[in-house]
Amino acid sequence: MSAGIGSPLFSNSSGRIWIESVLPSAWAELCTGLGARSGVVVLKSADEDSFYENSSFGYGEDGFFYSFLSRGGKDWERLMSSPEPVVFSGREYEIFHSQGIAKAVRILSGEESIGFILMEWEEESGGEEDIFLYLFSEKIGKEWHPKSKIATAFSETKTPSGGAPPFLLPSLPHYHSRLESLSREKVITIIGPSGSGKKTLAKWIHNQIRPQTPFLVLGSLPENFGKLEKSLSDWGKEAGQGSLVFLNSKSLSLGQQKIIVDWMGEGSFSGLVFFLDRPEEKEEILPEYSKILQKNQLLLPSFDFLSREVLSEITVQLFRDLVLSQNRNGLELEHSALQSILNRSFPGNFSDLKNLLLSAILTCKGNEVGLEDLEEEISSVDLGVPDAEDLDLRRGIQALERQKILLSMRIFSGNQIRMAKALGISRGSLQYKMKQLGLL
Repeated sequence: MSAGIGSPLFSNSSGRIWIESVLPSAWAELCTGLGARSGVVVLKSADEDSFYENSSFGYGEDGFFYSFLSRGGKDWERLMSSPEPVVFSGREYEIFHSQGIAKAVRILSGEESIGFILMEWEEESGGEEDIFLYLFSEKIGKEWHPKSKIATAFSETKTPSGGAPPFLLPSLPHYHSRLESLSREKVITIIGPSGSGKKTLAKWIHNQIRPQTPFLVLGSLPENFGKLEKSLSDWGKEAGQGSLVFLNSKSLSLGQQKIIVDWMGEGSFSGLVFFLDRPEEKEEILPEYSKILQKNQLLLPSFDFLSREVLSEITVQLFRDLVLSQNRNGLELEHSALQSILNRSFPGNFSDLKNLLLSAILTCKGNEVGLEDLEEEISSVDLGVPDAEDLDLRRGIQALERQKILLSMRIFSGNQIRMAKALGISRGSLQYKMKQLGLL
């Protein structure tokens, strides 16, 4: 167990500031320290009777919705009434890692249940992590104050937690006025090439317009029209005043388009709807559906079309965000390294840039990322969870393994014995994986 695993419990911040500013990064640190593959913090909204995802770890940009923990369901009631951790096996429940186990602990503020924390592991452990889950849930409960609200207006200097910083915004012309006008709309379409950060931007806009509300990403829709109608109704109820995100919106069949048009025309959903897709045209599209997609469009350009100044601003802001997410506070990007990045091409757009910076941050042993940290070329294995548009299981597992190994290399200065012990595998297995991933 990492010696620094208790550090998320201590901070100079408190109250709602701690909940919204410190908790997301502290949660990621705790999940990493406990060896969890993924985890989520769900909290009650401060100003309405609904729950929202405050922090998440290991799910990628798409996130994940634990449908069996819908409010009011039997498993929700079991969790909210249990003083003990509740275990959900992937053999019985639809969790993110289907072969793993999930462990959830309710969060109490006084006598009131205000949410839960949940982590997933590949296999059941001896239970030594329970004490940390208890302590963390108690910390959240003490800092949660329902009457302490946070600002919801657009801000150029502060990004609400739970969403990505606006590092993609400089690529949008007149973005501040555009986003201000979009805050009054109910439908937003984001068009951009693969890897350009469409979901990242959607999540940030959501947190600006609908803070502390659900953000549900719909990766695929039922082909059966009756099931689709029922699913839209259920998703709308679950999202409440939050957002529903439709991926690959132009790839839907004419029948699916018609059902969505009718559903939106009913006006039963009072939240925000995002449509995300690539710029390619689709031959079969209903006129009324096309009208919806074209009404409020944000176009994310390919990095090839960005000016050097805009790319520099995006790079610096993204670097700062990744430094915080990896707990490398104080790490700087050398000017020569920045100039080298600006001279490169990024065919995968935002995803390629993110992989390059994350690789440099994980391997850097000093206080500055320099040219030597950028020397390793990006392989076909991404460092983060691949985008849903090109997701396959083997590639995703390799990406997570590579990121963990690189992190252990930095922490233990390449000592393979200590690395293997921390990763929970044999030295031989570590060497095999490092060769397989091009790290040895």
